This record gives sequence, structure tokens and C-alpha cells, in this order.
Amino acid sequence: MSEVKNEKPKKTKRKLSRSAIVLIVGIFIIAIPVAIFLAILGISALQTGTPREGTRFDGDLQPQIQQEQIDSLKNDLSSLGSLDSVEVIVSEGQLKIYIDTNDSLSEEQIDSILTSAYNKVNATLPIATYFTSTASAKMYDLQINVYTTATASAIGDANSRQYKLLHKNAAEEQYGIDDLAHPKNPSLAAELEGLETETETSEETESEDGE
Repeated sequence: MSEVKNEKPKKTKRKLSRSAIVLIVGIFIIAIPVAIFLAILGISALQTGTPREGTRFDGDLQPQIQQEQIDSLKNDLSSLGSLDSVEVIVSEGQLKIYIDTNDSLSEEQIDSILTSAYNKVNATLPIATYFTSTASAKMYDLQINVYTTATASAIGDANSRQYKLLHKNAAEEQYGIDDLAHPKNPSLAAELEGLETETETSEETESEDGE
């Protein structure tokens, strides 16, 4: 008798259909950006409440204004005379000077103090070095405020108030001066003031009628 050999059935490999391949690729394409988005959310959640360190002046403001220079400049400005107070502040890339003068000074005297203050700044902190930007670096902006009183309401006669502001942006070649106490167009200012007064009167009348 001949022996019967038991042959094992051959296993056939199942090939993925085209639609299955497309589905798998689509899942990977969607999963990658979703995973990145979830990772960003997780990192943001972990860093919530943590202050971010840094400065927008990296590589700029060189040379920097030192405290010794600020103190020296303040002493020089205080020697101008007829002053009530002098304040020198360096903040956010700006040197701000506030000079409160005697209330009786005229506009010509305020202008003279403003010019003298600018010259003293230039002597201690040369404008070309500290307040003029270059092609590769930003430098400080300058503000010099000289006034008899900071607010018009602080004195009885607003016309006698003097307030001059000298400003120089680091990108500008020359400084400018603004008169903050007197409008450039008095007639327009008077018209606007009249409209404001009428509006306030109207609002007060409506308020009284509504009570």
C-alpha cells in the first residue's frame, strides 16, 4: 500500500487593498498635525504663569546709560536755577527729563532753560552717541519736559502756564519742540472747547430732567 502524504495547506498572504492603504496613509497625515497641536497645548499649559524673560533691545542701546551719568546729569540740571524740581528717568529705551520751574517764568525763560538742558544732556551723554541710531543698532529716545506747572488746572490763569517739550527719536536727525500749553490753532481750540462745554451742559440738563 502506498503511503498517503498529508500536505499542509499553503497560507496565502492577504494583500492590502488600495482603499485600506489610502485609509492608513490618511490616518498618519491627520495624526501628525494633531500630535503637534496637542504637544503645543501641553507645553503652553505647563508654562502658564511663568514670566517670559528677555528684552526687545537685545544688541541695541550700546553704550548703555549708567546710573553715574544720570546722577551727574541731574546735578547739572539742578544748577540751572529757578527750578522747583528735576527728575531724570531712563525707561524702555527712553531718557525722560522733567523740569518743574518757578510758576512766574515767561515763555522766553522756559525756552532758555530748555535749550540749556539740551546742551547739558549733550555734554554728559553726547547726542550722536546715545540718541542717534545706526544701521545695526537702535539707541535711546530723548524727552525734555520744562514747565511752570504740569497741568492747566493747577493754576488760576491757564494763559500764564508754560510747558515746552523737546523730543528726539533716535531715528531722527534733529530734535523737535512742542508747545503743550498753547494750541497751534487758538480759534479751532476755542471752537472745540465751546462744543465740549455745550455737550456737558446738555448732559447735565438731561440728567436733571430725568430725576
